[in-house]
Amino acid sequence: MWNDVLKMNVIARLRSNQSNPWVCLLLFVLIACVHGFATNCHITAVQWVGESEPYEQSQVQALIGKSCESWPLTRDRILSYYENRGFLAAKIEGDIDSSGKLTVSLDCGMAWVWASPENMDSSGSRPDVFRRQTGIVAGDLVSPLDLQRSDMKLARLGYYNRTAPVQMFRDKNRNRIVPVYHMQAATVSEAYALLTYSSETDVWEGNVNVSLYNIRGTARDLLLEGYTAEDARRLDGAYKEPWIFGTDWNAIARGYFDEDSSTRDAYGELGVSRDIGFDFTVGVFVGVGKHRKTSSFELSYVSLDRFVLPRSGTRFQGVVAWNMDRPDSLDNYLKASASFSRFLPLYGNWITRFSGATGGIFPTDAALDRFDYFALGGMDSFKGMDVRFMRSRAYGFSEFAILWQDGYDLSIEAFYQPGLYRSFSRPDRGWKREQDYGLDFTQYRGNWSVNLYYALRNGENYLDGIIGFGLKTLF
Repeated sequence: MWNDVLKMNVIARLRSNQSNPWVCLLLFVLIACVHGFATNCHITAVQWVGESEPYEQSQVQALIGKSCESWPLTRDRILSYYENRGFLAAKIEGDIDSSGKLTVSLDCGMAWVWASPENMDSSGSRPDVFRRQTGIVAGDLVSPLDLQRSDMKLARLGYYNRTAPVQMFRDKNRNRIVPVYHMQAATVSEAYALLTYSSETDVWEGNVNVSLYNIRGTARDLLLEGYTAEDARRLDGAYKEPWIFGTDWNAIARGYFDEDSSTRDAYGELGVSRDIGFDFTVGVFVGVGKHRKTSSFELSYVSLDRFVLPRSGTRFQGVVAWNMDRPDSLDNYLKASASFSRFLPLYGNWITRFSGATGGIFPTDAALDRFDYFALGGMDSFKGMDVRFMRSRAYGFSEFAILWQDGYDLSIEAFYQPGLYRSFSRPDRGWKREQDYGLDFTQYRGNWSVNLYYALRNGENYLDGIIGFGLKTLF
């Protein structure tokens, strides 16, 4: 539009005459006049030159009666629409005359498709594995938005360190765009030991986790976790076999053995999962336990900016499981739970995290075995309790934390966590309020990290909380 051009010329002259105050004043007045004209200008009619599609017609037709300044926003929206559908050279032009009539012309140009993704660094993964992990399929229409989402997905996967943003290069011989990543192999497999002590209950607890990620560059993962306390033990394991039979589905086997002072339980699951787009993952599982058979559905969403010490983004996970065909007199029941975390940067190294979780068993009057209940307590639920301190039919909590992070090396956080849980043990049966709060410190040094945290609950004495010390090594 001519008034946009006039503004640009005025601003250019203003910059070249900053030393003359009278010229600056005159140009400021002229800018104000131009802005006033643009504000009073309204689009009265639309005329298309050349061919057009229903999408852009509806977008532009909606401008009638609106300010002329709304046209650039609509123009950029239409261009983005076509650029993310393969038409990288799309051009749209519009002129508004003195009567407010908008004349529009659109030239989409040639559609472009993706070539096979390439990586400029040593990813540590097989080339075919890396290409599948990008989510970019050779032959699909080019989408810069999908490419950015793919780059973010690889950055938070944990297998790689991003050394530079992803780029697009044109294949001179064909109408193909080559997506080029800069992903370097990360030392991601880990062994983690956590020791906690509660001065209120005088209980020592220990966790040892071994996680093998991207085994031999094949995207296979193996996770093992052991827990022990004075009168309880637990062993968890999970294995993922990616892209079974050449499909987009992953096969997952997982299970646990759980024992306390009075009972023991063993449970195993088999299932499949797959990525939906760049952020969602769905999974379907069937399981067999000592007293039950189960079928479950899982949905997760992850849009974090990175794997280690994320600064922004969201994580969500929901699980619905149906327990059936029980050999005893206990009821069949539905068990559902969900959790989320949202990271928001504040200023500089300061970040906030909003988290929450909820779970319930239905019908609420079903007769349950001890291991059917949710096991609460520890860093994954109520942080002020001992690990697996409480078993409950239903629970819910929210959490607010403020964090100070120094790059990838240091994180200090203070958290507050109010919640509810349904106690089933007498004489305290019924809903109970919970308030946990404390501090957490994590320091990374190369392939080692140290974690310290201190958590209190429900107005305890400041010396009666839970202190934890964790040591992790990457290999």
